[in-house]
Amino acid sequence: MTSPTSATAELDSTQVIDLENETAVFLQELSDVQADLLNVLHRKREQMVANDIEGMQETMTGEQALLDRLEQLRDSRQILLNNARGKGLPADSMQSLARALDTDNTQTGGLTQKAHSARDAMRHIQNETLANFVLAQQTVLHLSQLLQIIATGGKIKPTYEAENASNQGGTLVDQDA
Repeated sequence: MTSPTSATAELDSTQVIDLENETAVFLQELSDVQADLLNVLHRKREQMVANDIEGMQETMTGEQALLDRLEQLRDSRQILLNNARGKGLPADSMQSLARALDTDNTQTGGLTQKAHSARDAMRHIQNETLANFVLAQQTVLHLSQLLQIIATGGKIKPTYEAENASNQGGTLVDQDA
């Protein structure tokens, strides 16, 4: 017969192993989704440059599915961290949880490295998203300038200018102004 403390220790060790496995599975799923999202963002940028509207529409459908999956993973992350908190483990981030679980006898191995890689991949995704946003904004700016040139025949009259203001100097050039 086992003592209550040894049974509790066995239960705790089993719970920790389960939490290690859940964390490893979560980090692997996150890594897979991140890799897929990076591919989609890269393909989307190429399609924007090539002006491939049909391709972008198809890509956006796949992108939305990945974003939905990321939301599910965010919810799973919160559940995982709540479970860790309930077991007395650090639960402020996946990285701190991975560090706490990553011991010499960890069966899953490398949880800290996997968490670090996931964080780096998320930064890369943010950068790619920003690059796509800037490209889209530059395209909109370019198109609006083209429309303005077409609408005005290339002769743009300043919006705020008094009559004959072009004949006047500026304060840096003339004392009279």
